Amino acid sequence: MTDQAIDISNSTQPIPNQPGPLRAGFEEIWQGFSQHRIWTMLAWNDVRQRYRRSVIGPFWITISMAFFIAVLGVIYSKLFGIPIAEHLPYVAMGLITWGFIAATTTEAGNAFFEGAGIIRQIRLPLSVYPLRLAARGFIILLHTIVLYVPIALIFGLYPGWSTLLAFPGIGLLMINQFWVSIVVAVVSTRYRDVVPLIATTMQASMLATPIMWSADLLGGSAWIAEYNPFYHMIQIVRAPLLGQIPGWHSYAVILGMILIGSIVAAYVLGRARNRIVYWI
Repeated sequence: MTDQAIDISNSTQPIPNQPGPLRAGFEEIWQGFSQHRIWTMLAWNDVRQRYRRSVIGPFWITISMAFFIAVLGVIYSKLFGIPIAEHLPYVAMGLITWGFIAATTTEAGNAFFEGAGIIRQIRLPLSVYPLRLAARGFIILLHTIVLYVPIALIFGLYPGWSTLLAFPGIGLLMINQFWVSIVVAVVSTRYRDVVPLIATTMQASMLATPIMWSADLLGGSAWIAEYNPFYHMIQIVRAPLLGQIPGWHSYAVILGMILIGSIVAAYVLGRARNRIVYWI
């Protein structure tokens, strides 16, 4: 009796301290980035499956975006009385950038559901699935941003040193959309009503953001655009492609969003990481 009690007490091991939600979330994010081969492969496969059996494949994205730009560019240039050579490139670069923002935000609601089969069988960092989404959005962005070349040739947009600022702009935008995808994915997995809510919000935001119209048209109310984060997200990509330098405040807004948003995303992911498998 005594020997058995001694054996039991000796076999008891102290339970290690579990990391807090914030630390656990950042660990998930870091481990997800280390699995870059997995989420890039999944992203490529998603795009290929979407256009399976199609003759021209993903280039349907380019064609549909070109048609959309042509129609809206002409209509809004007539509506606002702005020369088409000035307004169509503005609309084009805005729509291309907005397409990436809207797609990665709205599709994030199904990020964990798309990977449900993998999540239930294999233990991968949960950040892999939002990264898969961001990579897929980037691939689609590459298929649409090539329209800059014919637009620049037709309307005489000559690339300069300021055009190079589009590359860090795209990089910052991708980082920002990554944390947005994490938050939307976690919340939407727990509360399914969030998915249609975000879709509706993004549709309304498109009309309220200077994409097809210029903030200068607001006159003394131009401050409304300045308080719109989507405007700054678009400007850090659109302005360089149009030969302009984005305002420092646009970069400040994006960097602030990335800093605060990354902390929020890590905390949310850290708290939910052990529950997501039961929610999907």
